[in-house]
Amino acid sequence: MNREIVWKGNNHTNSSSRGTHVPFVIVNHISAGTMASMDSWFTSPGNKTSSAHFGVAKDGRIHQYVDIRRMAWANGIGAEDIAKSKTPVIQDNPGINPNLYSVSIEHEGTDGDLTEAQFQASVWLHRYIQQQVQEIWGRVFELDRYHVIGHFQVNPRGKPSCPGSKFPWNRLYKELLEVEKKEDDTLKLETWQWKMLGDTLDGLYRKGVIGDYSWAEKAYTGKLTASELAWLNTVIFARQAGVEV
Repeated sequence: MNREIVWKGNNHTNSSSRGTHVPFVIVNHISAGTMASMDSWFTSPGNKTSSAHFGVAKDGRIHQYVDIRRMAWANGIGAEDIAKSKTPVIQDNPGINPNLYSVSIEHEGTDGDLTEAQFQASVWLHRYIQQQVQEIWGRVFELDRYHVIGHFQVNPRGKPSCPGSKFPWNRLYKELLEVEKKEDDTLKLETWQWKMLGDTLDGLYRKGVIGDYSWAEKAYTGKLTASELAWLNTVIFARQAGVEV
């Protein structure tokens, strides 16, 4: 499913260069307000303190304030807090401002209790960020507990409750894992390769080697997975060898 990301950033939106750093961490926040107030604050000339890359509304709308090529001012902490951090990804990057290697997502609300539309939009956005990082920098990172964290894990002293006590962490991690599994198993083929595979399965169906034409249809529509093709190959080879399966 494709979603629209509405660009809201302007000349007043705070951001800085990442230098040579590549983002590989997603930090979730709660806005403690409405989407309208988020839009206003992150584009205000009077805001000299904070920003975020994205905001997700309760109705599922997604707004962007900072290009992910640049560093938003969302997850910065001092050298002392970095040194004392208990969060694995921060411990593994000593002395480095977390803003430099993170992408921030704000969620409209106060306690982290996301609406269904908001949750689904956030799941999609996590995957979108992952894909953008791979396309821009060639870096691949997993959407797991190491790389997807909350603001409270970055700044436990200043933001101990962000993104809220009701934020659906377990469901988010489960959903992100399922999305990765599903997408990882889908064959990555060019259009002409999908057609060739579809024509092959169509021919095998007409010869009676396979009895379900939906396999050819899945190939023609680019939906056949690697595990399904592996199973089909086993069946086809067995039947061509005279083995009943």
